Amino acid sequence: MYSNFILDLKFKAEDQGNSGIQFRSHVIDSEMYGYQAECDPDFGKFTGGIYELRKRGWLAKPKGDYDQHLKPNGWNSYRIEVIGDHIRTYLNGVLMVDFRDDNATRGAIALQVHSGKTPNVRIRWKDISIIDLGHGPGWESLFDGKTLDGWKEYGKENWYVEEGWIVGQAVTDKYGYLGTRRKFSNFEIRMTFLAEGTGNSGCFFRSFLEGVDITGVQAEIDPTPGNHTGGLYESGHGGRGWIAQPDELGNKVMGGVGTQNVLRFVARGNRMVTYVNGWKTVDVIDDKQKHTNGIIALQLHSGGRAVMRWKDTYIRSLD
Repeated sequence: MYSNFILDLKFKAEDQGNSGIQFRSHVIDSEMYGYQAECDPDFGKFTGGIYELRKRGWLAKPKGDYDQHLKPNGWNSYRIEVIGDHIRTYLNGVLMVDFRDDNATRGAIALQVHSGKTPNVRIRWKDISIIDLGHGPGWESLFDGKTLDGWKEYGKENWYVEEGWIVGQAVTDKYGYLGTRRKFSNFEIRMTFLAEGTGNSGCFFRSFLEGVDITGVQAEIDPTPGNHTGGLYESGHGGRGWIAQPDELGNKVMGGVGTQNVLRFVARGNRMVTYVNGWKTVDVIDDKQKHTNGIIALQLHSGGRAVMRWKDTYIRSLD
């Protein structure tokens, strides 16, 4: 799974048939979804363009005399640069598309072969290399991997550090929270989480706590399939409940109990965006938010059953 990267490879089509390079992509119900850099040996088929498979279709097509740079019967060099929401492709050293899109932040890379004018399409690939650029600059760790310094416990649940994980273990039938001692306003946050058992959880932001009574918005975490992980829920006095929920596909991108998953979300002004394993699950403009500044808090509310783990917890300011 890659986030930001520069991918270089060469391709050659032995028969007339469509192909492509998937990136920041996901397999759901045995079907591939996500960005595809187009590869087709025929002229006029937009090789170098970006198509979103099984979602929005064409996002960017090369313009002008782009076909003059394609070698239909020879080896073609291909470069894909993906940094944040900035996507660029190069065919044989020539820029094909340059645009921005934030529909996915992370995913798989895959080589594709499908339909053609001959029964058995063959595509050759070689010289495949990647520069992994990680998550980009500006990130600050919220967890040192050893202690709970910078965090405060609320309630009577059990919070501790084990093998580089923050572990939250529910021991009562009440709610429990582990909150930051700092407040944050406009930011992007990412974290890896793992549920050891059933039980609802989440990550609150721009929130306030009095005892175990919380006011704020939560990015939902629930290992039960279809239970809206990545959705947004508002709690507290006057809380609206569900603000937004993932669609049917968004409900399928999270692995279940015992698997590591990555939650990422952006809060900037009145826009809130969540991603689960790099797949955008919610993107809303919310003008009814009561607070634009507050703590971040990890939640347990399982009725004494859940054990949740968090690690690789980073934040960067968007002010």
